[in-house]
Amino acid sequence: MQDYPLSGLKVLDFSRVLAGPFATRMLSDLGADVLKIEPPEGDTTRHFGLRSGEMSGYYLQQNIGTRTICLDLKADGARALVHKLVAEADVVVENFRPGIMDRFGVGWKDLSAVNPKLVMLSISGFGQVGPERDRAAYAGVLHAETGLQARQAEIAGGHPTDIQFSLGDSYTSLHGLVGVFAALRMADRTGTGQHIDMAMLNALHATDDFANYGLDDVWPQNNKNFVWDAPEGKRIFLAGDIKWLWHVFSNRDGLTVEMPEGADLEAKIALRQGAIADHIMSFPSALALKAKLDEVNIAWGDVRDFGEESFAQPSIEARGVFVEVEDSEGKKRRTTQSPYRFSDAKSGITSASRAPRRGEHNVAALKDWIAMDEGEISGLVSAGVLLSGDEG
Repeated sequence: MQDYPLSGLKVLDFSRVLAGPFATRMLSDLGADVLKIEPPEGDTTRHFGLRSGEMSGYYLQQNIGTRTICLDLKADGARALVHKLVAEADVVVENFRPGIMDRFGVGWKDLSAVNPKLVMLSISGFGQVGPERDRAAYAGVLHAETGLQARQAEIAGGHPTDIQFSLGDSYTSLHGLVGVFAALRMADRTGTGQHIDMAMLNALHATDDFANYGLDDVWPQNNKNFVWDAPEGKRIFLAGDIKWLWHVFSNRDGLTVEMPEGADLEAKIALRQGAIADHIMSFPSALALKAKLDEVNIAWGDVRDFGEESFAQPSIEARGVFVEVEDSEGKKRRTTQSPYRFSDAKSGITSASRAPRRGEHNVAALKDWIAMDEGEISGLVSAGVLLSGDEG
């Protein structure tokens, strides 16, 4: 019988928005028991995107399959409760500004003293140490600081704008997961846990395959890849610069162009680019163009509008990219599925999976993790440590 790779792993999640929740969603998809600690006001992403009840599409995507308790870290008794949970945890994830966890008595030194085998992932913009550790940092801030915004503007033309994809958060989450798995392996060998200081600054530069150009001060040509107009009002992306496309089309598809005598390099490139554009539009249909591109081995992609058109890409259904679930109001919603496919193990969510309401698992999770009885839980609610699971 197939099992999940991380079955039995316990993860305590203090994170919010994206950089942490994306990592813990992946851990949950792989079978870990993820217990999210939400503040009294809840994760701010409960308000992002289409909302049904207290369940937004954004929150659903990043937190489905996890459990949550609603905890006021400022209340007397909160620290003691966290320490009890940490004693049972394998992993803690947080993405507060550096120093915040320490302020509440739940930083690395406090928690590792409770559980020496603990692995703790701390995600921040500029790291736990360094001159900018206290700066507020979201993905867009790091996209600006690492040159991504300016580089895209220079290549595409126009004023720098932010990338409509939180690369800084998502890439840092994924690098954080690699660190967690490595630290867990080491903890198994040595009995000692690790604190992983994962900064978006490090993660973006380490992941950027263009970093070498900047380090060597060799700027890549801004015409490396083009989006071209295609038949039937379509747009198509062709992977390759003008030099390569000309080589393929001229040698394998008979494309020619009259070159004026004495034309300089810039004029030659412009003439060939125009000839390629005309050649692409000369096909009777987009389908005929794609057949030719496949024949001459030029990689291509339809430039699809974001939304239903992009979700209609032929491999979407075959690969199970999305799954239909119900939100907290019982309404049908689509959300993303885990990308991991194993030969003999499970991964991801099912149509029965749910994203938790705020504080929904105050009772069940505390019973499971630390065998706390209902009287003790009621006492924590009365003391203001826990917010009742049926509150807004």
